[in-house]
Order: sequence, then structure tokens, then C-alpha cells
Amino acid sequence: MTKEEINGFSYRVAQASKTELVVIMYDVAINYLSDSINYFENTNIERFRDELKKAQRVINQLTSVLDLKYDISLELMRLYIYIINVFVRSSIRKEVEELKVVMSMLEKLRSTFEKVSEQDQSGPMMMNTQQVYAGLTYSNGGLNEYHDQTTKRGFTV
Repeated sequence: MTKEEINGFSYRVAQASKTELVVIMYDVAINYLSDSINYFENTNIERFRDELKKAQRVINQLTSVLDLKYDISLELMRLYIYIINVFVRSSIRKEVEELKVVMSMLEKLRSTFEKVSEQDQSGPMMMNTQQVYAGLTYSNGGLNEYHDQTTKRGFTV
């Protein structure tokens, strides 16, 4: 994952509601899984396994926050356990076919949670975060990147 992608995820997390955080977690897992598959196809097995471990950590985090008093959480738990087993099996066997199936599953789950997040009106989880307005403007010399970060951050005494 590039620094720009990490920064993008950081900005999204700072402004996200509870359900949007789940969508972001899926995006991160999909990104790591995609990177892992790309490294495998470029015969870099060490990086393949590293990125796969990062994707596994994201799925572990999704598993740890499930509220098991709901039936859907139990189904998601079974699915996450299956995904983790596929990650381990693929790492040991050095193959990616099952990972491509898991990628499709994660994309469908992400899409579903994105639809749910559109209905979530709870607002951002993190308070006192920085609002970032960014864009590009044209000038004589080319494009200028613009960041407006004039809001106050932190605690007010």
C-alpha cells in the first residue's frame, strides 16, 4: 500500500461513522489482498506473504468487533474464519486461485456494508478531528494542490 493510499484511508477514518469504518476495513483488506496477488504474480513470495498477513490482520480485526448476540454476526464469524483459513492455505501452498474467490467475496461484503452505511445517520465516530478540504487549481506553471486545514484541532481550554 502506498503512502497516498494510507493517507486517504486515514482521512476517511477520521470522518467515518460506525458502518463506514467497516467499509473502510473491507477496502483495506481488499487493497492488501490485491497487492498480495500482484506480488505473487511477480514471483515475490516474501512480499506476497507479508501482504497476505496484513490482510489477515484486518479480517482478524473485523472478527474481533462482531457483536455475537445477533445471528448475522455468527454467520460473518464463520465466513471470516473461512477467509483466514484460505489465507493460511494459500500462503503455505503458494497459490492464489482461492484468494481470487475470497477477493470477490470481500468485494460483495463491502458493497453490502456500503449500502448499509448510506442509511447510517449517526455521524463521525471521532470528534475533534480535522476537516480537510482538498483540490487542484490551475496556474501558469501547471496544477497546484490546495489543502484547507484552518480549523482548530484538539481540546479547547
